[in-house]
Amino acid sequence: MLPPVTFPEASIRDPEAEEADLERRRSVIGLFERLRVEAEYRSGYDRDAVFGGWLYSGGMSTRERVLAAERLADGSWHSAYDNVVVADASKLDIDHLVPLAEAWESGGFAWTAATWRRFGNDLDDPRSLIAVTASTNRSKGAGDPADWLPPRTQYRCRYAADWVAVKTRWELSVDRREQAAIETLIDGCTGADFEGDPAAAAAGAADGLAGTSPTGAAPVESSSASAAQSDAGTDAETESEDPVASEPDSAEPGSTASCTHWHTGQPKHTHTRRADGTVTGHSHPPSSQTKCGYLWQ
Repeated sequence: MLPPVTFPEASIRDPEAEEADLERRRSVIGLFERLRVEAEYRSGYDRDAVFGGWLYSGGMSTRERVLAAERLADGSWHSAYDNVVVADASKLDIDHLVPLAEAWESGGFAWTAATWRRFGNDLDDPRSLIAVTASTNRSKGAGDPADWLPPRTQYRCRYAADWVAVKTRWELSVDRREQAAIETLIDGCTGADFEGDPAAAAAGAADGLAGTSPTGAAPVESSSASAAQSDAGTDAETESEDPVASEPDSAEPGSTASCTHWHTGQPKHTHTRRADGTVTGHSHPPSSQTKCGYLWQ
């Protein structure tokens, strides 16, 4: 007698799930392809000047709010970069998914002080700030995906998708190496690998480009510098007056306005724009958009 014939169990196709998976992938790729490709601007970055520390709102710092949002039911935290569960918050750093230095080099050098405060304390997008083990945050440093990826390989597709979304949200560019690294990574990802709901994330970022970009949002409420607390690791910074630039007295073309700012290693100084459009003070490199000139555009 012949042995019974067996067949592998047939998989059941779910057209709706497959379409959702494809849409996630299309959304991430669509955002990635719209990123500007530019060489990095590697001059003038000063972390203390552009960031200054966590802001406070409602009696809580940005760090405390991120920790509260990501805390698990048992009181611990999951570090997505290395798949480690942490019970002690002091062992965690709050990582800027797109590092501050990377943001500066990708277009942030032209931001106002208020925009830097919003970027450094962005609680409106849960992808921007993430609680991770201090060791992974410090191994990452200011690296982009060409230099560093999470040691947990299963998280790399999600990391790439979030990186693209944050850069899109803040209208930042990518350099050639960074672009190639991200392209190679997402080429090997399915929509499901991006986890969460990348389609919704992409839609949110696209809405930002349509006119609700955080570069035009209201500033985060903050307390005085004396209320800032010291946090663990690389996040142990305190809030201080941001000396990079102050908003001009008037932004209307043709009116008289003044703007106070500084350059690394130089004291604060003020430029005044006269009614005829001329500006007092020294010249600046065009790439810096003169700081004050940028505010007056």
